[in-house]
Amino acid sequence: MVEQVINNLILNRKGNYVDCTFGLGGHSSALLKSLGSEAKLTAVDRDPSSVAVANEVSQQDARFTFINDKFGNLTRHFDEETVDGILVDLGLSSKQLDDPERGFSFQILGPLDMRMDQTSDISAETWVNQSTKEEIAKVFWEKGEERKSRKIAELICNERNITPIHTTLDLVKIIMSCKPRTSKRHPATNIFRAIRMEVNSEMDELKKVLDAAGKILKKGGRLAVISFHSIEDRVVKRFIQGKSIGANKFSFKRVGRKYIRPNKEEIQNNPRSRSAILRVAEKVD
Repeated sequence: MVEQVINNLILNRKGNYVDCTFGLGGHSSALLKSLGSEAKLTAVDRDPSSVAVANEVSQQDARFTFINDKFGNLTRHFDEETVDGILVDLGLSSKQLDDPERGFSFQILGPLDMRMDQTSDISAETWVNQSTKEEIAKVFWEKGEERKSRKIAELICNERNITPIHTTLDLVKIIMSCKPRTSKRHPATNIFRAIRMEVNSEMDELKKVLDAAGKILKKGGRLAVISFHSIEDRVVKRFIQGKSIGANKFSFKRVGRKYIRPNKEEIQNNPRSRSAILRVAEKVD
């Protein structure tokens, strides 16, 4: 959704912009091409594997700066009302998904990791093997919207009492023992998403970055957020509407339609984009 992001985010080609999820640099590269010579772009990513790619970009373009940190910490790096536009893409990068050693994919054998920052203490393996049955079921229900949350949590606890759960496919086997495949959607989708969100504190970070955006954006500055499932999108929608905690400190108005979806051509080129929703808002106060 690069074109839609550029068209909706950049109002001032000389402005100060932030790409909160650098990944492999796709959005940052597109933003730099669309910005003028006096503009500044700062990219943020908590994953240390992004540092090498970001360093290459910074060496080639003096307008670009990289921060290896969680995007929830934006207020540590920017003063209030100094930024013209912020992009937050909540999807995983292809590099993270396709690398078996990262453990994000239920399609590939790998260690049960799922950490955005692999220097963090709690991996998916640690969480799955040490959390209580009640904690596991709660996360599966609330963050995975999984109807069989209690049953899967019970099976996980029974299995780990025999032998610890170490790999992605160990977990997939447990899930599929009570949830056989009946459609194109993989039975492990909700569970893997819920564990990833929990291990990386993704909902807390999302709420923090939205609050930070309200503080560091200038009046008239734009916020663009790409989410990939209803839980994230609901938080973004409520924030824009001024219904989230702390939203009374600033206000936003929706830009354009309620949300933007990828077109058919983009979905064909990148099937992972099919669930993406882009919401754009402008700070009015």
